[in-house]
Amino acid sequence: MISNSLTTKMQTKFAPAQIQFMKLLQLPLQSLDQRIKEELEKNPILEETQEKTSEDIQKINDDSEDDYGLSMYFQDDELSDYKRTLRRNNSETHVEAGNIFSSGSTFYEDLLSQLSMLDLSKEEQEIGKNIIGNIDENGYLTRSIEAIADDYFFTNNKEIPVKQVEKVLKEIQGFEPAGVGARDLKESLLLQLKKKSNIDSVEDKKIQQQRIKKSESKELALALKILENNTYFEMFKNKQYQNMIQKMKITREQLDSAINLIKTLNPKPATSNGSDSSVYENIYITPDFIVWNNNGRVEFQLNKSYTHSLRVSPYYSEMLEKYRQIKKKNTEERQAFNFIKEKMDSANEFISALDNRDDTLSRVMAAIIKFQYSYFLEGDIDKRKPMRLVDISNMTGCDISTVSRVASNKYAQTHFGTFLLKDFFSNALEDTEGNIVSSDAVKSLITELIETEDKRKPLTDEKIVALLKEKGYDLARRTVAKYRDLLGIPVARLRKIL
Repeated sequence: MISNSLTTKMQTKFAPAQIQFMKLLQLPLQSLDQRIKEELEKNPILEETQEKTSEDIQKINDDSEDDYGLSMYFQDDELSDYKRTLRRNNSETHVEAGNIFSSGSTFYEDLLSQLSMLDLSKEEQEIGKNIIGNIDENGYLTRSIEAIADDYFFTNNKEIPVKQVEKVLKEIQGFEPAGVGARDLKESLLLQLKKKSNIDSVEDKKIQQQRIKKSESKELALALKILENNTYFEMFKNKQYQNMIQKMKITREQLDSAINLIKTLNPKPATSNGSDSSVYENIYITPDFIVWNNNGRVEFQLNKSYTHSLRVSPYYSEMLEKYRQIKKKNTEERQAFNFIKEKMDSANEFISALDNRDDTLSRVMAAIIKFQYSYFLEGDIDKRKPMRLVDISNMTGCDISTVSRVASNKYAQTHFGTFLLKDFFSNALEDTEGNIVSSDAVKSLITELIETEDKRKPLTDEKIVALLKEKGYDLARRTVAKYRDLLGIPVARLRKIL
């Protein structure tokens, strides 16, 4: 956590408008819609106008001469073929995102709905929304509780203990679907198993053991033992069953029963595992950006799923002006004037923060596309260049933490797939000829080698190292093993088919 002295300094630094902007910036599109609805409900001065038109669509277009160009983001010599326009008429290249929205409630909406039903303080509700905003499409929490506590400080100018975040997380981990909000596979499986067996995940271990004994379920006790013990769990993951039998002093039949129970659990709790009919079977990701190749030109639009624009009510604006012209206001008139002015300031601040959010997202996306232009043209991962947060920070003028907030939970739909913005960032590697290449390109090559291997004689990490060297990539064995793990590919002996 941040020191108290730094806290004091930063509390004086952030203005309410900045705090409002940072709150909105970190929200994914699913949560932003709900936040706008909440603001409309609590502020009578704020109202919706007509449905959005093509003026709301923001694009990059390399042959446009409109006066709303990328010069607001980059220096003149950086523009090259890029220009951004605000279209006044629908373009034939406009890409509709409607087909990617779920018709029912989304995974995130269901989590937020369950959160609203909890008896939590307003502060804890805010923490809960932040946690849910950092849960990925598979149901896993992608940010540490320490980082979430820091995020809360930055957006609220108030320091909260990590224990309070942990408390709210435990509540969310009790939500449906079972296993959601876990920080890793082991924790998710444990949450699911305990819920399946009616064991409260926050109970004292002694009480849990008593419940297990009462259930007279030996396979449950053994399954929990496997998942709670790091050594046994690693053996289970690596299919070292004989070692488990010896270490745990159990029979093969007992082990099989426990493993069969574990196999009924879902490694991706937000999706269906095929064994039961999950309501999240057909979850759709709502992208924040639509990116496409228009005859050799990369264009994008910021996706605004909220179909109405916001404005300050003209009725209340006129009323405020009338009260302003009254030189000697009575108590009732003064109270009315102050109320309307306060709500109007709040409405203007919210609209300004939304505009600032849209502008910042567009600036970051424009910079990412400019940096990775060849990649976005073709979708060829070999064309993806090493890109760091600081690179985009330097191009946009945004600080690194702002770029990180944009990239962490925002999606881009492209003609070759839908990706988290953070997927476009990668570390740099140097090939044997001294050329700088992206680590993603190497990961792609490792995947290709393993997919085409002889499954009767799968490639060891040492063999992959040798094959990569032949292709110009000189990597250490531990680096290959690390990339293989990140790709979710097991070691050679576990890939072997007899």
